[in-house]
Amino acid sequence: MIRNTLAVLLGILVAITLITFSVMINSYWIPYDYKGLPIEYWTSIVRTAKGEFFIALLISSGVGSLLGGVICALIVKKAPKAYAMLIGFLLLLIAIAEVSIFKGHPTWYKISMFFIFFPFSWLGARIVEWLQNRVLKTQK
Repeated sequence: MIRNTLAVLLGILVAITLITFSVMINSYWIPYDYKGLPIEYWTSIVRTAKGEFFIALLISSGVGSLLGGVICALIVKKAPKAYAMLIGFLLLLIAIAEVSIFKGHPTWYKISMFFIFFPFSWLGARIVEWLQNRVLKTQK
């Protein structure tokens, strides 16, 4: 139980870290001379951002949830897809809270995020399962 909890927490931490740092890459969105966390600058970013910012956010969310699902599936012993889906669900809850708190997200972004977190976290677990099966076949 502790192992599974740590796997989920680590998967979420990896996903959130990747999403946060991928948004910080472009200095147009978050200036490098800005001191502090991007969350402090987030309200003005969301209100003034163009579509390309939200597309990049969706892509980084997909990659982050995929990597979080991979990390989680590597750590848990039983039901890796279920735990990876839990990561997708928790990331979706965080995204819904973020959209609710910081107004200004386009409607297409709000709808699209429902199709990003679950499938990509599940895909991360499927990748691990496929690799593990492949390794078992080569060992026989």
